[in-house]
Amino acid sequence: MDTEKLALDIAQALRHAMATPGFSVDDYLDGRDAAPFDPAWSNAHAGLQKTLEQRPETTRRAIEKGSAALREPVFKLVMGACGNPDLAARLSDDAGLILEAALAGFSSGWIDALRRCYASHRLPCGALDA
Repeated sequence: MDTEKLALDIAQALRHAMATPGFSVDDYLDGRDAAPFDPAWSNAHAGLQKTLEQRPETTRRAIEKGSAALREPVFKLVMGACGNPDLAARLSDDAGLILEAALAGFSSGWIDALRRCYASHRLPCGALDA
């Protein structure tokens, strides 16, 4: 997986959102905390965790290390752009979820749809087409 491209896509999605008249970080976060997005994210994360539990310890550690190496710069990038730690945490969590799924070989239509949102420079929220 091209982690630089993923980070750039997330940055571009954030720039587009921030440039949209009427965009509110708080409203966006409220939308992510509601159905259908939040339960879908939680289900995808739980499925990924089950897959990771079946991987050897060395593989899990390598995946965690790769995820941390992506999450930190994404978090800093979002903080620099908007100064909101909650948004930075959510978008860096998305980056980690996408990367960990790819590295673990975990197939999820919902995570694929999450990735497509960022590739289209849109912040994901609501129902994602899986």
